[in-house]
Amino acid sequence: MNSAKFIALNFKSAWLRNLLLMSSIVIAYVLFGILSAFQQSYGATSSDDDASRMITANKINFTQPLPLSHFHEVQKIPAVGEQTYAAWFGGYYQEPRNSLHAIAVEPQSYLKVYGKDLHLSDSARKSFLDDRSAILVGKSMAEQYGWHVGDQISILNKRISRADGAHNWVFRIAGIFEGATAQIDTSFLYIHYRRLNEARDQNVDTIGWIVTKPEVGESPSAMGQAIDQHFKSFTDRTTTESERSFSQAFVAQFGDLALVTLLVLAAALMSLIMIVGSTTALSVQQRAREVGILKALGFTRQQVLQLIVTESFSLTIISGCFGLAIAVGLLESMAESFASIAPGIAITAEIFVAGVLSMIALASLASVIPALKVVNADTATLLRRS
Repeated sequence: MNSAKFIALNFKSAWLRNLLLMSSIVIAYVLFGILSAFQQSYGATSSDDDASRMITANKINFTQPLPLSHFHEVQKIPAVGEQTYAAWFGGYYQEPRNSLHAIAVEPQSYLKVYGKDLHLSDSARKSFLDDRSAILVGKSMAEQYGWHVGDQISILNKRISRADGAHNWVFRIAGIFEGATAQIDTSFLYIHYRRLNEARDQNVDTIGWIVTKPEVGESPSAMGQAIDQHFKSFTDRTTTESERSFSQAFVAQFGDLALVTLLVLAAALMSLIMIVGSTTALSVQQRAREVGILKALGFTRQQVLQLIVTESFSLTIISGCFGLAIAVGLLESMAESFASIAPGIAITAEIFVAGVLSMIALASLASVIPALKVVNADTATLLRRS
């Protein structure tokens, strides 16, 4: 009898138990795939420039504004190379539930600092720079709302009103940009800071944060320390950190629920793995009489051990890979929803390899040790078990 036939007969003899076991493994690896992809995407670096870009914000809290004059002060610091600034605009499209990630930027310097991250046509770039009412929209956001280049869109912002008291801001889409890598979020839109600053009725000449890159040969962290030291005696003191740290803190104000979800899913995953492991080990112990019969028929210990371990590995790896495949499909369908928190979320080769290795470890722990205990037992003792 070959291994495949033995596994098929064994599965048929206890089909309900095996089906429930395989279902548990599938669910466990669906969670494993989603969790791993989420953490990898959330913690990934968007581009090579991420490591050198530093964000300077108000020391009290990054939601507190800084005077625009701080940007001009930063330009005086020797270690600072390229720099730009931005401010949060926000707002929503048509309905409050359609909230927008909209940022007001200084176009020339912003596109220079982030030029490598954004794929944008020359015509779209020129159109954006030449018109203060123009905006740049990320591909993900444009697809979500069905926007196209040249469209006029109205953004409502209850938090920021124009000088005439209106909350309606009308813009023209000058271009739609794509990210240079899958990890770069394109669920944003960019407006002209000067358009916002000249039209709003409060917080004039304030910005949200300053983005800097060090001169060649300068350390980003040393540059950040120099910036904060420069503003130490100012009324509006600053704190400077890496862009990655700032982005995660920024997302956290919207995404604490994501952290809670991760913790719940992690607990569920660990529980499922423990259940799967104990169930597999118990099923091996319960088949002691079958092992005794095989040994009585002339099967060697090595052959019996091989049959049991092969069955466990087959069920675990087939179920686990099926679970990862389901995770791939779920992530593809939910990629747009996760765009602002975990752009480019996907099951990578590294995650798949880690999954397969964990399947091998799970099958080994759950079957090899119990199987060794059973096959090394006396044949007569095994046959007397009910």
